[in-house]
Amino acid sequence: MRLISRVTLSLLFATCSFSSHAKLLQIIHTNDLHSYFTGYYNGNGGYARVMTKIKQLREEAQSKGVEVLQLDAGDWGEGTSYFLANSGADSIRALEMLGTDVATIGNHDHLLGITSLVDQINRSDVKTKFTVANISTAINMSPKVTPYVDLVRAGIPIRVIGLTTTESYFQYSVAPGKVVNPVPIAETEGNKARAEGKELIIALDHLGVYQDELVAKGTSNIDVIIGGHTHTKLTSVNYEKNKKGKNVPIVQAWAHGLAVGSLLVDVKDDGSGVEVVEYKLHEVTTPIQPDPEMVSFIERASGHRDMNLQYPANQVIGETKTPMTGYLNGKPVYKSSCWGWHMATAARKAVGAAVGIHVASFEGKYKEPGPITYGDLADNWPHLRKFGDQGWEIATVYMSGLKLRTFMYFISRRVAGITFSGLGYKDIDPEAKGTYRIAIPAEAALAIKTSFPGYEQYLLGLKYTGKYYWPVMVDYIKKNTPISCN
Repeated sequence: MRLISRVTLSLLFATCSFSSHAKLLQIIHTNDLHSYFTGYYNGNGGYARVMTKIKQLREEAQSKGVEVLQLDAGDWGEGTSYFLANSGADSIRALEMLGTDVATIGNHDHLLGITSLVDQINRSDVKTKFTVANISTAINMSPKVTPYVDLVRAGIPIRVIGLTTTESYFQYSVAPGKVVNPVPIAETEGNKARAEGKELIIALDHLGVYQDELVAKGTSNIDVIIGGHTHTKLTSVNYEKNKKGKNVPIVQAWAHGLAVGSLLVDVKDDGSGVEVVEYKLHEVTTPIQPDPEMVSFIERASGHRDMNLQYPANQVIGETKTPMTGYLNGKPVYKSSCWGWHMATAARKAVGAAVGIHVASFEGKYKEPGPITYGDLADNWPHLRKFGDQGWEIATVYMSGLKLRTFMYFISRRVAGITFSGLGYKDIDPEAKGTYRIAIPAEAALAIKTSFPGYEQYLLGLKYTGKYYWPVMVDYIKKNTPISCN
């Protein structure tokens, strides 16, 4: 299905006011915002510029007589220290300010547990609706989180069905419930929606592009897929045929507020689906002027965030001559780095372990070399088990020499982005009596215990140390500033 030219588009706009067959709807969409309230170090992104772009798109649609539906495909929560503001509620209030009608739940939105998620949504008191259909009913979800949301735009009865990712390593935070296969859920809910007379059925999912394609292939009545999770910069529409042989458009709007997607569709009266009239991914760059209302909101949120920090966010701790590695252009870190080695070393020394382990893909916001503030530490490692914690807790486990040597050898050759500090695998004596102490993020231990019980053998002597990453890094940086690997 090709996109209609701008000349044809103009003619369509000119005639749609008296045509009973053209039902135009503009879908504005975001995903994986991850509370990047202030955007990137180079000025791109940022909620204030995102809001300006969305207002422009809405005004343009209104001038052409086209109604708008605005959606967010999840992971609006954990990702920077701004998620701490009002214990998560400000990240949700920002969605409403941006104009979001419906949002789904991403894995980073439920990582603190379902109880915390429900509390955040209830306290935010927003009009934005939340939907997810494939988290099992064993969980006591809020009435504000439903399997689908029904609404009407441009006279079109619409159903938005929420779906979220099922990767095993994200299951632990929804226990005792479970995230189940989204494809049969989407098929069942889509068929039900069509039987109930919905003319536009949207899967609003946090699954990733490959899984989006599986949803399209495995369903009969999903008309459009608005996706997230893989931070994919889709500058054009992907299409995948459904079980009836119809093309299903799939879109995703990059990540971190670096872009806003705008999908104009013509919804057919005869139930034959939708035709994409136009699609554009609008990048959010520095020439776009920040929206003053959102600027004021972020300033207030900054104060709310600081109340959750042990030190003032702007307090300078030290200096780094190496980049604080993290997300760049919406993509996570998959390689070991100098900064990652220092993170592993700080954890190891803080708890007296023989080996410290750092996972690069856990890193958050990137920072250029220069002064390091406490807020920088929180942004770069934006993870905690509950609000009030100062980052993840450091845990320790024990391994025999043989098991540790084998583990380190395998990981160093098969898994990218794992950094070891302290002993190398060649330093480990496989014949040694006793065990070696290893420092790891406590969350990794929790994930293994809950989602991978067969691997609990690697958690021998598990101990929660009461030491947390942010203050540990403060002590380490003060002793070792400037941070470098020379």
